[in-house]
Amino acid sequence: MAYHAKKYFLRTLGATVLVAVLAISVASCNNNQGGFSGSVGNTPNGPPLTSYRILGTPGTPFTATVSNARSSWTLQGNVPLSMIICNNVLPARIIATKTSSDSNLMSVQIINGNHVLETASTQAPFGIVSLQTGGQAIPIAPHANPDLRIFVAGPVATPYTALVEDIQTGFVIKETAPTLIFFDTPNGKVDGTFFGNGRNFGTFTINMTLNGLVVASVTGGPNVIIREP
Repeated sequence: MAYHAKKYFLRTLGATVLVAVLAISVASCNNNQGGFSGSVGNTPNGPPLTSYRILGTPGTPFTATVSNARSSWTLQGNVPLSMIICNNVLPARIIATKTSSDSNLMSVQIINGNHVLETASTQAPFGIVSLQTGGQAIPIAPHANPDLRIFVAGPVATPYTALVEDIQTGFVIKETAPTLIFFDTPNGKVDGTFFGNGRNFGTFTINMTLNGLVVASVTGGPNVIIREP
């Protein structure tokens, strides 16, 4: 009985500590964009995040260019996909193009917290959608250098919370996979701690790429850490 009581106590204590750590991280973040973003510990507040969602007919292929005032990223993907720029500098812009000749729906949204700022859709073959937020029209910025991305492939359609940070600034993100996270001009190396929401969350599948090369991969759950080597 004493052994089982001690085991139960340690398990409960561990869960409590994890919840407390996440609560402190969220409480320290003063901006709220695409979930939460801002300062971590004693670091300065991060700039507001811009997030995008590409929705519509599942599986519809597309190419997209995402740009802020400083950097840009190009990608190929399939509906649905969420994208977030950490360390973002407004104005920000997205151009998405269907790469199929069908009439499938592709919708693009720019998100601020839980508020949809802009939305546009197309069902045209090879249709194009362009949206911008945060200022006047801007040209596409130079390609991000370094180009660091974190792709959360799964579990699909399951909410999660993540703390993504360099050595200076952290961002707490609340999203649903699949998600592509860009970190613009990181100061030092980047790491991410991902928290599954709920006991039956499932298994994270996450890759980190640097300039197009996979540098780290993790699979597990409900909580995992991925680090730039």
